[in-house]
Amino acid sequence: MSYNIEQSNSGYLSLNAAGLAEGTNAATFKTTNTLAYTSNGVFKSYASTDNLTFSTGHTALGNSQACLFAVWVTAGGAISTTQGPIVAAGDPCPVPGQVTAGTTLIGLIKVTTSSSATFTPGTTDLGAAGVTDVYSDCMDMPGSAQ
Repeated sequence: MSYNIEQSNSGYLSLNAAGLAEGTNAATFKTTNTLAYTSNGVFKSYASTDNLTFSTGHTALGNSQACLFAVWVTAGGAISTTQGPIVAAGDPCPVPGQVTAGTTLIGLIKVTTSSSATFTPGTTDLGAAGVTDVYSDCMDMPGSAQ
């Protein structure tokens, strides 16, 4: 909860929905709308962009697992992702941490695998058989598991 207060008091907020969705190329995601956001209280804009990739260093999901990936943007328009804890499919997913100071949350990607599928960020396509992806545009980080 304190993270939400810190985000809004520090001036790092998304002001409209970026329209997170699965990207055109394999293993990518995109924003379908131009995002208006603040970075340290300064208004910024991020144009809709296709074929965005996950940051390196994320942990793969095994069979029947789920987790949230947070999508972040810097003042300069660089995109990065952080990964929350991996839980059993069907359990609430704890929210991920912030990648670095000075980034604004765009939204969350929840990935769930079936009993016969796995997911490796940056390698497995979000539309692969047995992989369910759900996108949430966010103003700031939700205060509880999703």
